[in-house]
Amino acid sequence: MPHVFITAADDPRIAIYRDLPKSNLTRPSGFFIAEGELLVRRLFASEFAVESVLLDERFQDSLAMPARADVPVYVVPHEWVSQIVGFRFHRGVLACGRRRATPRLDKLLAGAGTRLTIVACVDVHDPENMGGILRNSAAFGADLVLANQSCADPFSRRVLRTSMGTVFRLPLVQSRDIAADLRRLRDEFQVELAATVLDETSEPLAAAARPGRFGLLFGNEGHGLPPDIAALCHRRITIPMSGGTDSLNVAVASGIFLHHFTRQNGEPADAARTPRRAAAGFAAPDFSDGPNS
Repeated sequence: MPHVFITAADDPRIAIYRDLPKSNLTRPSGFFIAEGELLVRRLFASEFAVESVLLDERFQDSLAMPARADVPVYVVPHEWVSQIVGFRFHRGVLACGRRRATPRLDKLLAGAGTRLTIVACVDVHDPENMGGILRNSAAFGADLVLANQSCADPFSRRVLRTSMGTVFRLPLVQSRDIAADLRRLRDEFQVELAATVLDETSEPLAAAARPGRFGLLFGNEGHGLPPDIAALCHRRITIPMSGGTDSLNVAVASGIFLHHFTRQNGEPADAARTPRRAAAGFAAPDFSDGPNS
């Protein structure tokens, strides 16, 4: 991997890293930024293309990045780093990855077996919450995450940091029409959908059993699931709470729900997602361009 020593802070080769809080590499940009050694290593280990690396000169000997002759490593003086990126940065390394077209829902589910766990996020705006849900989904063995365009960008710096890069390996569909995709899951793929709600008249989580093919829907932090989306679900499930507590953080709630439902039927906590998916006949992600529904 060639090291290129930057001698001017305005060098155009590092423009992608400049003023990151303002530049905000959103979906249309085609790129994303990974922060810190762990995330950068996970990016290199993934199937996502890596465009370049930005390295604080203080870390050039201690951070040995994977050897890739096609990926330039731009080394900058330590005193320039915060000036370039636009915030106090101490992690030593950043990398720019190239986004991929969202995988097609039908390709991901082709040949899926009788046991399937899907997480759907609707209007989850907060990056930390979105990242927490993605991290919980990976930790508890979800097979697929579906998120509408109103959710926080799964590849934003804050979501990537909170999720610890799980989107590099967790199948994720960024839905253009969440209602249509949920109907497909329900009607075409026979996935039983459950709305997670704040409603003491709904089915209590402790007594809730899961079917083989199961989808959990999580809504907006302040308003929950839109009524038209909740109406698509077969069930409404709630976490009863004590002490006058009226709600839980949606990321925390997702971990509780996922732990409950993914540990049923005697499935061990360390059951690997990959062997279970292979046994179910899961297709490899298809990143072809085109609508999801």
